[in-house]
Amino acid sequence: MKNQMYNPSVMKRVNELDLLKAIAIIAMVFIHVFDVSTRMQIHSGVETSTVWIIEFMGNIPSAGVFMFAMGWGAAFSSRSTPSTYISRLRQLVVLGIVINFFEHFIPSIIDPATFGTIWEIAPSIFAVDIYFFAAFAMIYFAVMKKFKEKPVAAISISAALVIACFAVNGAVGFESFTTGNSWLDTGIGLFIRENEWSYFPFISWIVFPVVGYGAAHLFKKATSRRAVLIFAVITGLLLIIFAEISMAAFGIQDAVIFGAHSASEASYYALHPLCAICGCGVIALEFVIANLILMISRQRLPKFMSKMSRNVMEIYIAQWLFIGCLSPVLSGVTNLWVNILFATAVTFASYFGAEMYKWLMMKSKEYIKQRRQRIQPQKGLVQN
Repeated sequence: MKNQMYNPSVMKRVNELDLLKAIAIIAMVFIHVFDVSTRMQIHSGVETSTVWIIEFMGNIPSAGVFMFAMGWGAAFSSRSTPSTYISRLRQLVVLGIVINFFEHFIPSIIDPATFGTIWEIAPSIFAVDIYFFAAFAMIYFAVMKKFKEKPVAAISISAALVIACFAVNGAVGFESFTTGNSWLDTGIGLFIRENEWSYFPFISWIVFPVVGYGAAHLFKKATSRRAVLIFAVITGLLLIIFAEISMAAFGIQDAVIFGAHSASEASYYALHPLCAICGCGVIALEFVIANLILMISRQRLPKFMSKMSRNVMEIYIAQWLFIGCLSPVLSGVTNLWVNILFATAVTFASYFGAEMYKWLMMKSKEYIKQRRQRIQPQKGLVQN
C-alpha cells in the first residue's frame, strides 16, 4: 500500500526540504558575512575547523540546495504554465538588480576607498548572483511544462542540456579569455565564469535545478520513506565516490568537500562538472540526514526554522541590505568570533525584517480590500 506521505494528492510540503532550505539560508548569511572580512586572522585549529564548516555549509549545502529546491518546487507546481515561468523570469531579473545594488553599490557608496567607486564597479549591477541564475533557470522550467505530457522528450531535453553544459564547462574552463570590456565580460558571465562578478553562471549550476526537477518526479512515484532513503544514500555515496576519485585522477581541485576551505573563489563558482556531480551527491546525503533529524524530532520542524524556509526570498534580499551597510565595518574585522557574532545578528535581523515585510504587505492588502468595500456601496448610492 502506498505511503500517504509520498502521495502527491495529499502532500503539501516536504519537511526534509524545508529543513534543508532553512539551514541553507542561515549558512548563506554566515558565508556572505565571512567573505566580507577579508583581513581575517586564523590562529588555532578550532578556528580552522570552524572556517571549514562555514565555507563548506555556505557552498553546495546553501546555493546548491536552493537551486535543487527550485527544481523540486517547479515539478510539484501543478498549476504553473510556461507563461508563469516567463513572468517569473522578468520578476527575478528585477530582484537580481536590486540585490546587486545592495551587495555592490551600497558598500561602494559608503566606502569607495575600500570597495571601489561606483564607476569602477558599475558592471556589477548585472553580476550573476543566484537570482539572475534563477531567472535563466525559468526558461528550463517553461520548457519542462511545455513537455509535461511527454516525459521521454522532457528527460531527453534535460539530459542533453546537462551533458552540453558539462562539455562546454569542461572544455572552455573559466576566465580563459576576455573581450577587454568589463560590461561584455559580465554579460558573458551569465553563462560561463568570465570575471569576478560571475558567481553562478548558467552552464556550471543548471545541473542542480535539473536534478531537483527529476528527483521530485521520482519522489512522487516512491512507495515508501524507506525506498526514498535507500535510493538517496546509494546514489549520494556513488556520486561522491566517483567524483572524488575522478578529481584526484585528473588533478581537478575539489571545491565541494575536502577543498572547500582551500579552493579559490573562481574554481568554486566555475564549478567543474566533477564538482557538480559531487555536489549532487552531497545534497542526496543531506536529504537523508534531514530525514533522520526529523525522525528524532518526531517530524516537528521548529517554528523559527519553518519560517526561515518559507521566507527564503525575503531573507536573502534583507541580508544584503544589512551586509551592504555593514561592509565597511566587516571588512576591518580580523577576529573570527566577532565575525560570527555579526553573522548571527544579520541572520536574526534579516529574519525579523522578512517577518515585518510580510506583515506590512498583509496589512496593506487588508486596507486596500476594506477601502474598496467602502467605496463600492457609495458608488451604488450615487448611481441610484
